[in-house]
Amino acid sequence: MKNIIPIIRPTLIDYESVEDEFREVWNSGQVTVSKYTELFEQSVCKTLAVRNAIAVSSCTSGLMLAVKALDLKGEVIVPSLTFTATAHSIMWNNIAPVFCDSNKGTYTIDTKKIGPLITKKTSAIMPVYIFGLPPEINKLERLASKHNLKLIFDSAQGLGARYKGRLAGGFGDAEVFSMSPTKVVTSIEGGLVTTNNDELAGKIRQMRDYGKSIDGEDIDYIGLSSRVSEFHSIIGLKNFKKMAQLIKKRNELITYYKKCLDGLKGISFQKIPPCCKSTGNYMVIFIDGEKAKTTRDEIHQYLKEKGIQTKKYFYPPLHMQKAYTIYRRKYQGRLQVAEKASREGLALPLFSHMSKKIIFNICNELKKIL
Repeated sequence: MKNIIPIIRPTLIDYESVEDEFREVWNSGQVTVSKYTELFEQSVCKTLAVRNAIAVSSCTSGLMLAVKALDLKGEVIVPSLTFTATAHSIMWNNIAPVFCDSNKGTYTIDTKKIGPLITKKTSAIMPVYIFGLPPEINKLERLASKHNLKLIFDSAQGLGARYKGRLAGGFGDAEVFSMSPTKVVTSIEGGLVTTNNDELAGKIRQMRDYGKSIDGEDIDYIGLSSRVSEFHSIIGLKNFKKMAQLIKKRNELITYYKKCLDGLKGISFQKIPPCCKSTGNYMVIFIDGEKAKTTRDEIHQYLKEKGIQTKKYFYPPLHMQKAYTIYRRKYQGRLQVAEKASREGLALPLFSHMSKKIIFNICNELKKIL
């Protein structure tokens, strides 16, 4: 196991830097949604210039709560090229996902394809920050406004991303971020819901604790047990303060990857528009099986044998997953960009404290097979 290069490894602060706070929480007995959770939420609001931030147990539960709190019904339009939690949050609310194709190059949701998918049943659009890249936010906001739809961003990989100079967090009706171990800024486990809608924020705060009334004597809403512990909030707060540094390092490593792999036939990368700044959450290459010397799956297996972990990402697209079999016949073959990207995408090892020497060695193995 020592020789395996992991695809991801959480970048954490030194344990000594949290030891005193951990001991304080441990001794106080106030171990969940207390002082440090409030400090964390306040820091997020200040940095992201957003009115409200609600810390939750995961991005998935945050999405579930946001969908429920907005009282969505019928259908919600989502990209098929995304992690399964995007559609799971909708299905858990008894809402039908309507799958949309992706843009070539950026792989974010194709705004040109959304219009024809809107029906009387549509209540919202849920775009995704793909690998940390913001979607076409202005176009999405215009579409939502024109058709009187809610707009929720699955910003799981987007904490620290920028769109036209503005940090993610205050777009649409709500944005939901992940702080799991695979994210640039991690609290080990956890998520954040951000919104400029005070009423919505208050509702979600109650709903993360089952939906309890303010005085705790009744239940106002159908909620979840989605509280976050003080220990996770301490780690999240410490790492969040290093967000800019962590993202800078990630993007430097991605640039080095691209330099090392430049010129390899059949290999392409996600395109980053000038108006956007990605978090660099994943380093994904796309292998065109017709142009490259070998296929994505063969490269995946070859690197595995060499002790290098990779991930077929996102694979399969949602409409092709077993859990969504009922949608396969309707969508298969229609979402061509998403299906092609899913066949070709391969995430390579990337974490903020990774050395360039490791990247150099990975790229040398890729060159051998390509």
